[in-house]
Amino acid sequence: MPIGGVDRGKVSGAGAPGGELLIVAALGEELDTALDLCGSLGRLSVPGIRAWRGERSGKRIAFLKAGVGPVRSRNSLERFLARARPRAILALGYGGALREGLRVGDLVAIGRASLLRLDASPGAALEGAALDGTWPLQGGARILEGARLAGLAIELGDSVTSPQIIGAPADKRLLYRRFGASIVDMETGALARSAAEGGVALACVRAVSDEVEDDFLAPLSYDPAAGPAARAARLLAAGRWIRRYRDWRSRAERARRALRDFMAWYLDCPEFPAAASSRNGAA
Repeated sequence: MPIGGVDRGKVSGAGAPGGELLIVAALGEELDTALDLCGSLGRLSVPGIRAWRGERSGKRIAFLKAGVGPVRSRNSLERFLARARPRAILALGYGGALREGLRVGDLVAIGRASLLRLDASPGAALEGAALDGTWPLQGGARILEGARLAGLAIELGDSVTSPQIIGAPADKRLLYRRFGASIVDMETGALARSAAEGGVALACVRAVSDEVEDDFLAPLSYDPAAGPAARAARLLAAGRWIRRYRDWRSRAERARRALRDFMAWYLDCPEFPAAASSRNGAA
């Protein structure tokens, strides 16, 4: 299905990527919050990934749909960086709250992003999880100051990236106690590692899609202590799947609106780190 309901699958005169701001998101609906604000959209010809270029106020912007999870998102970004060097990267998307007080639709500018290493062997537990690296991100304080002046509900916080869904309230609290992160997601740490290795500054803003007490994702949550049969039984026993899906969609829509409000401000911000106007012949 085309992103945003618009046929963006054809390669137009977008040209080769490089030199502009790169906006990265895992899901099409997350990326749409920025794509829908831009014109002159065209598909970039980069093998193995889905990328576009557009314009806003004469500034060129590249977009990358990275896919879900640390492995897929890292591979997508590295394929892009193998072909081009953007001026800066902005990652955006949804995230789960680990800190009490964060509400659905709140924005968090990420200050540091960590990768969580989970033990998938039988009998393992989340208590034994360790970090596989932490990377400082760029521009969080400036984003925080400017977005607050624009009336957006945003704060500065750290994130931890998990290769598995973390949906149980008790597990969210455990991660907060152990690592002090405000947000859990499945991509930021991996993107931060690849950006650092590529020598490109990366910023990230996440919109809260589930609060600490929300448990609609709990049946899908990481649990290596349970074998396949136990996990299947847990999913079956959870029930209420239509209601769970509706809960998720309702919260995701609120998070999506918050991201769109943020992008509408960010793309027109005087400090917006895009390349010079394409009308001036910038690369």
